[in-house]
Amino acid sequence: MKFINAKPLVLDAQIRGYAVPALNANGATYDIARAALEAAQELQAPLILQSYEPNLEYRGMKYFVQMSGHICEDLGITIPVALHVDHGKTYESALRAMDAGFTSYMFDASHDPLEENIRKSRRVLALARAWNVSIEAEVGYVKGNEAKKEKQIGRIPVPEKPVIPPAKTKIEEAVRFVSEVDVDMLAVSVGTTHGVYRTQSEIDFQLLKEIRSKIETPLVQHGTCGISLEDVSKLAKSGMSKINFGEAFRFNYINYFNELTDSMEHQWHAWKIMREIKNRLKEDIKEIICALGADGKAF
Repeated sequence: MKFINAKPLVLDAQIRGYAVPALNANGATYDIARAALEAAQELQAPLILQSYEPNLEYRGMKYFVQMSGHICEDLGITIPVALHVDHGKTYESALRAMDAGFTSYMFDASHDPLEENIRKSRRVLALARAWNVSIEAEVGYVKGNEAKKEKQIGRIPVPEKPVIPPAKTKIEEAVRFVSEVDVDMLAVSVGTTHGVYRTQSEIDFQLLKEIRSKIETPLVQHGTCGISLEDVSKLAKSGMSKINFGEAFRFNYINYFNELTDSMEHQWHAWKIMREIKNRLKEDIKEIICALGADGKAF
């Protein structure tokens, strides 16, 4: 299985008016990755399989690539798949990811002043071009990844919605950024927040429309936990070409695990529980793929 650069995937989505599912495997968790690949293969959807950079600390970048390759070979995957690092922070980590076999990389300097974001992103982009790796950047910091001040132990209550006001991308900054840095994808903030929430319903679709009208670069949506499938579909139709999903998977993974350890006949065989979790996650992912309009779009 040869993983591909994500650029042709998002360009096709932009042209045909759907969004590519970018599914976070939570640091190379086999069951989530397999659920994503099985769902995408069965629905003939293109797929970006990704992991948030800090989550890769436990198993490592090379393990993620090797595991993904093994699953694809074992299942006979034929859909186009890109492997992507989400929220990478340094030139050095970009180099490690490319050397490990990732075909796409998000370099996130959105927390820096715009000039610094441009300067740093140019350097990583030059590296990526030498490796034939696609690059995503971000303008307009999507909040929610900040370290918590206090420890949150065990099964904490899920907030109804974010309590911090979301940042929103300034159109003029996004326009300037893509005029100076020829990235393949641009993440923008239109009213959502990273994290686990029950609902997020204050998306600024007018802002998205205005950004889309001024920028040709494929756009990326972050912070999707709690967004209804109806709004997910609207985001895809409104011009988001890559939409990330991750928090909901890890939330459901733990919930399914807790339920199944108490309710199914597993005789302390962990793999039986994991297989059932995978099957449930696959159905969740199929709903997402269809909401994005990505089913049947594999090429």
